[in-house]
Amino acid sequence: MANVSASPPSPKWYQRPWSIVFLLFVVLGPLGLPLLWKSPAFSRATKAALTVVVVVYTALLLERVVLAVRAAMDLMGLALAPITVGILS
Repeated sequence: MANVSASPPSPKWYQRPWSIVFLLFVVLGPLGLPLLWKSPAFSRATKAALTVVVVVYTALLLERVVLAVRAAMDLMGLALAPITVGILS
């Protein structure tokens, strides 16, 4: 009998630590948190810390989007204009 040592299968790309971090901060944001918590590559403390960072990062991004939309509306003069288009008009 040949002594064949079977190496453990390499993790799928979406289970690798750097892939998960990339997905969290660039692609999915908070939608990637279940993937983070299912991953065996991170400790519970690391998962909790990354969750907090992702939530804060997402909140900051949303705040910036709201500010950018308000600035764009101000530039277009739509900030205080009432909506006058109706269904029957």
